[in-house]
Amino acid sequence: MSRRIHWPTVRSQAKRLFGWTVVVVVILFAAAVVFLGTPYEPPAETVQTVEADEEVTLSAYNGGYLLEPAAVDDADRTDGLVFYPGARVEPSGYVESLAPLASEANLTVVIPKMPTNLAVTDYAIARTGLRADAATRAMNDHDAIENWYIGGHSMGGAMACRYARSNADALDGLLLYASYCDQDISDSDLAVLSVAGEADTVLTWDTYERNLANLPADATVETLPDVNHTQFGSYRFQRGDDPSGTSYEEAHQRLNDVVLAWFESQRRG
Repeated sequence: MSRRIHWPTVRSQAKRLFGWTVVVVVILFAAAVVFLGTPYEPPAETVQTVEADEEVTLSAYNGGYLLEPAAVDDADRTDGLVFYPGARVEPSGYVESLAPLASEANLTVVIPKMPTNLAVTDYAIARTGLRADAATRAMNDHDAIENWYIGGHSMGGAMACRYARSNADALDGLLLYASYCDQDISDSDLAVLSVAGEADTVLTWDTYERNLANLPADATVETLPDVNHTQFGSYRFQRGDDPSGTSYEEAHQRLNDVVLAWFESQRRG
């Protein structure tokens, strides 16, 4: 004998289930907002140090930052770099480590603010056609620059690579900090520099090494001794990143020794 369905009970249970589902969704959404809305930031003095540097002009740019060589005439500022921050890292987290590219390599460096502090969000929005990628907007805003490079740290580097793959004709090169290309650009004419830190415990090394095959055969690949993941910027305390035993100042010196030499080789070439 079949049991009769007691519909008032079913409706009551369905309402309770719906109510709990709404509560869980709201909690998860609130947690995501808090998580994404509390990015990694550097100590305040790192930005102040760059502001006090007479060889660099630091200014705000659409929620991010613009670094320019102070001692170079506008007509001689022909090279630019758009640099995508890592996941949940404020653009200010890279002002100090990237400043030598402006002061010593005469690059105009744009560090854009990413929606939800994630370069992948910017990439996803651009794919919908609602607005252009951060790199395209930055380049359009600085149309006097003749030679453009794109780069990024960690997830920002991966999204920079995706941009480079789709816009290779607009770029001269790609700069990867503790990151990798998850799409194949091996047949492009892009100049590529990939720099990782030997003490990086955030980077997935198996994936990094496997994806080196996605780079052009003449890409420059460097590994810095005793440098961890956060030391490509100036922020601290990223989960999973072990101390390297190296100061941030020394880590930035090792990084920029490599990067400045690479940019110089691009100009000679």
